Amino acid sequence: MSKDVRRFQARKSLGQNFLTDENIARKMVRLFDPKPGDRIVEIGPGFGVLTRYLVESGCEYFGIEIDQRLIPVLESRFGGRENVHIIQGDFRKFHLEQIAPAAGKRLRLIGNIPYHITSSILFTAFRQYRLIQDMMLMVQREVAERIVAAPGNKNYSLLSVLSQTFSQPQIRFHISKHVFHPKPDVESSVVYFEIKTDRIARIVDPAFFIETVKKLFGQRRKTLRNSLRQIVPVTADRDRWSIDLQRRVETLTVEEIIDLVNQVHTAVHGKTKA
Repeated sequence: MSKDVRRFQARKSLGQNFLTDENIARKMVRLFDPKPGDRIVEIGPGFGVLTRYLVESGCEYFGIEIDQRLIPVLESRFGGRENVHIIQGDFRKFHLEQIAPAAGKRLRLIGNIPYHITSSILFTAFRQYRLIQDMMLMVQREVAERIVAAPGNKNYSLLSVLSQTFSQPQIRFHISKHVFHPKPDVESSVVYFEIKTDRIARIVDPAFFIETVKKLFGQRRKTLRNSLRQIVPVTADRDRWSIDLQRRVETLTVEEIIDLVNQVHTAVHGKTKA
């Protein structure tokens, strides 16, 4: 397979850096621990280095690959198996309910995803959190450090808040840039996300939450009072806000941000969660 990868003309526009180390692939899948009853979605299977070990588990496998040039490769290697489904498409535009399992079970996501659209892929997944059990994703190391960063850390960001609101993320291991082709300029990390519903259950409107947090971090250097003005009229009524509006969003914990956005939702829509 490595010869095929090296002959293949990777497209920078798709952020293609194919994993070529079988040991790394085995380690990642071993940690993910797929079972025969699992319904697993691989984001961007490429040449199938992870796919091989996933399908051997007996899981029901769905590979969503955006590059149509790779579909024949995947079909030729894995298409004859009853538990394998290869889909040509963009994960960010794919509706997971099309392949969601029966009630009581959820999808598991895995993949070596393009670095330049990591946030977009994660936000797509978080919007569909009800259908997802967990995720294991290979991302740029710098992005992994942002995902798990705490308030006050220079890496604390929109990605930190959304990842830690919708899941419990953990960095499992780091990967050298020398095990990819073409070789990226940065190191990578494997991050495991366990979807957690305790924090999500406190959110009045998850879609509103995501969009509001995006706006707040878009002006992270401003005080909350100034950044909120684009969303809702900010009055002197201190009883409305449990958070000091002279603070900045980058100093707030995830719990404080949930409380704040719920209050913003009430101010905008006049509703509270039942």
